[in-house]
Amino acid sequence: MFSNNKYPIEDLKKVKCFLLDMDGTIYLGDNVIDGTHEFLDILKKQNKRAMYITNNSSKATSQYVEKLSRLGIYSEEEDFFTSVNALEYNLNLKKPGAKLFVLGTPVFEEYLIEKGFEIIKEYYNEQEKRPDYVILAFDMTLTYDKLRIACDYIVDGVEYWATHPDMVCPVSGGRFIPDAGSFIECIYGTTGKRPSFIVGKPNPCIINVIMDKYGYKPEEIAVVGDRLHTDIMSAVNAGVNSICVLSGEATVEDIEATPDKNKPRYVFDSIKDIYNLLRN
Repeated sequence: MFSNNKYPIEDLKKVKCFLLDMDGTIYLGDNVIDGTHEFLDILKKQNKRAMYITNNSSKATSQYVEKLSRLGIYSEEEDFFTSVNALEYNLNLKKPGAKLFVLGTPVFEEYLIEKGFEIIKEYYNEQEKRPDYVILAFDMTLTYDKLRIACDYIVDGVEYWATHPDMVCPVSGGRFIPDAGSFIECIYGTTGKRPSFIVGKPNPCIINVIMDKYGYKPEEIAVVGDRLHTDIMSAVNAGVNSICVLSGEATVEDIEATPDKNKPRYVFDSIKDIYNLLRN
């Protein structure tokens, strides 16, 4: 196990809330990573909290609850905080009830409608009909027509936000499919413009909202994830504890090649090692 000398390993026992990435951290595909159940159990016994954070904006929170339930992990919707939740939070800060042109799944659109936002489906020249924002999410229902209209609005100067910058999304069989970051590059190639705001990791927005909502101090939070450029960087940017597990994407070589200021504070082979630390 690697630990930055500035951060004693015992500090992790002071953490009150662990913010967990999911795929690559607590499960791989449909297989629970060894030690996950024990880790979650000991958090309950020690009156600590586990919350699940993800950039994936294609699914409703209820779908994540169902996914974990199939894996034998009990959770409630309030245990999840996604880039969609952070998007809603920031849109409400800027313009509650805003009109949005959305590149996103029907589930994503339904969530925004439920939260009081108006979805624009067509291209309009009339100012009163035009969206306040173009929103790019992980859209597995993306059509060429939606992409073309989004580019037209962006070129026209409509403010453009994205839920997260992940280039690919892992799927079964060790394969990957294009994620929001890939379409950010596509839109940039067409319009010459990038999002003015990207909500998800590595932006610390998700972590900051959780600290604000529940009153946690930075030293009481730890982000556990397998991706250096999203999970770990979000923790670094928020000034909270960062724990990289080697059960997913990141390797020791990746960590060694990372600038010191961006390295995780702690590295474990898997979540089982964190459990072993907490129980001793």
